[in-house]
This record gives sequence, C-alpha cells and structure tokens, in this order.
Amino acid sequence: MADPRPIIVSDFDGTVYRSDEPIRFYARRVAAGLGAAEATAFLDVFERYLAEGVAAADGAQDPAEAALLRAAEDGWGVVQALAAGHRIDPDTVQQAFLASRVHMLDESCALEIVEPLVELYAQLRGEVRIVLATNSPAEGLAPLLARMGLADAFDQVVPGAAKPVGLRRWIEAELVDRPAASLFSIGDHYRNDIAPAAALGAATGYIDRFGRADGPATATGARVEEILPALRAWATDRSSRTAPSL
Repeated sequence: MADPRPIIVSDFDGTVYRSDEPIRFYARRVAAGLGAAEATAFLDVFERYLAEGVAAADGAQDPAEAALLRAAEDGWGVVQALAAGHRIDPDTVQQAFLASRVHMLDESCALEIVEPLVELYAQLRGEVRIVLATNSPAEGLAPLLARMGLADAFDQVVPGAAKPVGLRRWIEAELVDRPAASLFSIGDHYRNDIAPAAALGAATGYIDRFGRADGPATATGARVEEILPALRAWATDRSSRTAPSL
C-alpha cells in the first residue's frame, strides 16, 4: 500500500548543509592542471561568484566571463562552466567532483548543518514523509550522512536522482492519486529542485543564495531559514494536502 503521508523532497548540498569547503576543494582540484596564472584567474572568478553571486557579472571586464557568471546556477556550476572555458577534460572534472565527496568524509572538511531545517524535519517525521533527493552518487552518501549525524534523519534517500528529469519522474509517480499540494520540494537549484515540482503544481521553497531569481516558487529566500515559515504553514495546512486531485 502506498504511503499516504504528504512528502517533503529535500535537496542536500546548500540545503541540508551549507559550506563552501567542498566546492572550494572541487575548484582547486579542477584548476590544478592549469598553469599558475591560468589557475589563479580560474579561482578568482570562482571566488567572486561565491561572494557576490550573479552581481559579480556586473564587474566583469570580459563579456564571456560576465555571461558565464550570469548563467551559472550555483558554485558547482561555476566550476563546470570555467572548466569548459579552460578546455579541461570532462573526466578530470568528474574525478575532481568524486574526490570532493571523499573529502567531505574527512573531519577536516567543515560542514555546517542547517540545524533549524533538520529540527523541523524531525518535528514533522511521522505525519510527513521526509525524502532526501540528491544527484550525488550512492557511493559514500551513507557514511557522509552518518558523519553529519543524519543517518536516520530521512524516511527515504534517493541518491543519483538525475535531476531535473529524474526528479520530475519521481514526483509524478508519487503524485498518482493524490493532490499536487501534498508535496513540497525545497532546494537551492531552481532548474533541478524547484522547476520539476512547480511544473506539476506542488509547493516549493527556493533558496536563492546567489540572487538569480530564476523563477516563481511558493517561498523564496536567500537562506534556508527564510523558507521555514512557508514550510511549516504547508505542513499544518491539512485541507490543501488532503483535497481530491483535480
């Protein structure tokens, strides 16, 4: 029998935890094969994006760099775009990403868990099904969650979610015979986390750290904490979550 509880679909990076250390490790690994001057330029652009978001594009002298900064959807995306611009082999980029996930298992890698969000999830467990959906591969995810004290924080973990297409398919399957309002998707990447749910009429919480304003959401804020009132309101609004599907 299908689980009838409403569902929160939670992103991982930039949502459950926020720390730039894994992304910086990733950027340094990707840039390691470049010459000294080129690597410095690569990392300078990367750091400006972390500090200023898309506003960094306004101060860019190079039109191509400005376009890159405007297009990048998060820190990971900036690294990938810069790697393509510097013609770094995609396999090198992928290996750097996997190395960053291994680095996250090390106690030396600082990870700030978003405690207010995790606490809210704990309060809602039982009445609401809490699902972690991430594009991160399954390998290493369980020990990472254990390191963060989150091994039992979710009712279900969906690794390798293949967002955005894979997440939309997953949501569509979950919304069969139930109203779209019974699902709330929260994350910091609009195309991956918000658009798949919003397109189906589900509730959404968009953490727009970088000021991208990529599209509408039920709630939008620069920090996770700004989304929590809307998430609490959704969780307590039983009428909207139990109404028959149209």
